[in-house]
Amino acid sequence: MSPSQLGQFGDRRRAAVGDALLTAMQKQQTMCLHALAEDRAEMRQFNDFLDNPAVTRHEMLAHAGRLAARRAAGRHVLAIADTSELNFARHTASKRGFGTVGNGRDLGVFLHPIIAVDAAHGGILGLVGAEVMNRTNGKVADRKTREADEKESRRWLTGAQTAGERLAEAATITMVEDREGDIYDQFARCPANVHLLVRAARNRSVGAHQRLFEPCPTWSEAARYTIQVPARRGKTGKGLRAERTALVAVRFGEVTLRRPACADKDLAETLTLRVVDVREVDPPADPKDRVHWCLLTTHAVDTPEQALRILGWYRLRWTIEQVFRTMKTDGVDVETSQITTVASLLKLVTVALIAAIRVMQLVIGRDGSTSQPITDVIADPDELPALRAINASREGRTEKLKNPFDPASLAWFAWIAARLGGWSGYTSKGYKPPGPKTMARGLRQLEPMVKGWIMANRSALPGLP
Repeated sequence: MSPSQLGQFGDRRRAAVGDALLTAMQKQQTMCLHALAEDRAEMRQFNDFLDNPAVTRHEMLAHAGRLAARRAAGRHVLAIADTSELNFARHTASKRGFGTVGNGRDLGVFLHPIIAVDAAHGGILGLVGAEVMNRTNGKVADRKTREADEKESRRWLTGAQTAGERLAEAATITMVEDREGDIYDQFARCPANVHLLVRAARNRSVGAHQRLFEPCPTWSEAARYTIQVPARRGKTGKGLRAERTALVAVRFGEVTLRRPACADKDLAETLTLRVVDVREVDPPADPKDRVHWCLLTTHAVDTPEQALRILGWYRLRWTIEQVFRTMKTDGVDVETSQITTVASLLKLVTVALIAAIRVMQLVIGRDGSTSQPITDVIADPDELPALRAINASREGRTEKLKNPFDPASLAWFAWIAARLGGWSGYTSKGYKPPGPKTMARGLRQLEPMVKGWIMANRSALPGLP
């Protein structure tokens, strides 16, 4: 809701069109420009914006990174990174210049964002950076023998560097990554101001005759912990695994990893890391359904409290999965785009990512549990009087339909957006809280209302521009 949500792009009019595109995407569950635009004139504006060489993904990402950095100052920030596949198989005949996705057949791209999350309460602070990969040459055959900087996996290495640079004013930075981030080079070359927390994928050598996963079960239990294992559907859409509760045992210790034979010989021969091992106590018969997280970290882990804190940070990695889901189905549906050119589509994907993050920021902070200030979601103080007026118009006569949150909080803003998006306002049993679709609709309604209120009140006061 700031005057320039995506960037300036050298022209105030281009910045305004970018803002209109972003807010449209926050309401409509699509990336189809025909559906996003109010009329043919706006559709042409959107197309011209995406085709304009002055409009770049680099500026969008740099602008988003500056906003995230401002909010991250002085906090412990989890820089959560992951890769998602965007599949455009439904539009194969119309797209040109696209590579293939994981199955080696369907057209699409890979998106690798870094999202800033407050380690203390799990609230989203913004987008740190992102890479969009277009695999036009297909999978390489010699990936295991290539150096890290020559592989697609370099995104994990550069991600830590990006986080270290853009979040330099944060009190602490911790990169949180799933198994794809288990790369020896990343641990060996991590910036000095960045910690790593990565789920191990490889049973690495930790001694002359021992592997990483072998000593972990022999360590003393630090705690037992109950977690919810989410439902999961197989890649073919079949084989639904129902949501269930699992009891896990938490252990911690220290290991010294040995440099793999395929790694750069200039890297350290050994690395000493702490391990938090999480294993299901009474696991199901199918190994694929068992909970086992072997978490490698550069943080000190000397007490059960520290081990549980590491586990809590890793569990916040689910935030980025929620953003991907919002992009694909709940809020944007990025895979519906019919844009045919690579450059324009990658810009639109970046806009969709920023829109999805803003939506999830409100969904996660809607109940006040993240204790975030309203400045984590708006940057212009001129908007506050407008928001107070809009809030008053959405409140009901009874206390149950009053906004219960502090006007200085993100939750207060989220309540307004949810009401505009169609949420009833009731929180008692039987009423669902506002989800991504509701928040997306609300943000779309809120944007023009705030701008209209500001313009109307400025014109009513003499001497104001």
